[in-house]
Amino acid sequence: MATSGDKSKARLILFLGSGFSRALDLPTTETLGKKLLTNPEGSVDKPLEAFISARIREFWQAVFGWQDGTRQPTLEDHFTQIDMAANAGHNLGATYSPKKLRAIRRLTIHRIFTLLKSRGVIDQNVVRFFKRANETFEIAIITTNWDGEAERCLDVLGIPNNDGVDFITPTGRLDRGAGVPILKLHGSVNQGYCDCCRMLVNFGEQLVESVVNLNLLLEPDDFRLFGEEELADRLARSRRMRTCTGCGGLIGMRVATFSYRKDMNPRAFYAIWDRAETSLQMAQKWLFVGYSLPEPDTEIRHLLKSAQLARRDSQRVSIDVVLKEDCEAGERYRRFFGLADNLVFQGGFNEWIDKNLEGYCG
Repeated sequence: MATSGDKSKARLILFLGSGFSRALDLPTTETLGKKLLTNPEGSVDKPLEAFISARIREFWQAVFGWQDGTRQPTLEDHFTQIDMAANAGHNLGATYSPKKLRAIRRLTIHRIFTLLKSRGVIDQNVVRFFKRANETFEIAIITTNWDGEAERCLDVLGIPNNDGVDFITPTGRLDRGAGVPILKLHGSVNQGYCDCCRMLVNFGEQLVESVVNLNLLLEPDDFRLFGEEELADRLARSRRMRTCTGCGGLIGMRVATFSYRKDMNPRAFYAIWDRAETSLQMAQKWLFVGYSLPEPDTEIRHLLKSAQLARRDSQRVSIDVVLKEDCEAGERYRRFFGLADNLVFQGGFNEWIDKNLEGYCG
């Protein structure tokens, strides 16, 4: 079975957005927003989850004037208002200080990770795509998704994969791994970050369970800010589970949220972004699946345009786009890359696989 590194094959960048995860039955951004106040089923800590729901509810009521029965604020507005105020060191209204805003941010990300805890389905059609593409191309995957669905599809086929950069493993060993690189531009459910040695920490498939069940995203002081001492004390006792095996520092999480002002912390992400840019420059084919190329994603748009033009002939890269009935996104691709209409497929990933896979890999 061929893996990344086969120099006889053309290089393919598979760029995945939320539409790819939707095809595997994971919740969309809109669905996550609607479920944000719902205490997750099967939670191992119901009092803690009820506390989180109450704090997010109060925040929406105070900041957005939200009430039960009305439309909820979007996740983009939720995170953008938090980030713009907290990063500037300003209050958001009289109640929410920068410390409280950062606490609400962590509580919200914990809730989203909880909602992503239950995995999507394994779609055999999508697995067929990965098998055929891996046989034909030298693949690198770039994604804005936090989840581990691409890894799952490759694991089903026994195709090795890695995070594309050096990591500290739970045993303290520095490793990159072999196989198809999966470069997560916005962070991942399976990547921790040590605030001391500034290394990424790879916990594999277990990290999303650790984040949710061991509360790796939650800080005791966040709960004390809202007068919840009992939960704060309990969280403080579990902090030993967050010790970095490499240096003994504290493991945290670094993810870029749905905010229009994403915090692309260079220490956490720069190596992944550098590897992504190099991979894009060297690839002969780019295949976008379920990524809408939103205009607020200025960093990604610049990454793509820079990589496209960082070659003697920018037309030498073949660009194809797979969307699901998203005409506005299709127009953005046509205007940004100068694509012909037939290079933007609007029937969804499964239909593209049925109609175009063999021709694409032929």
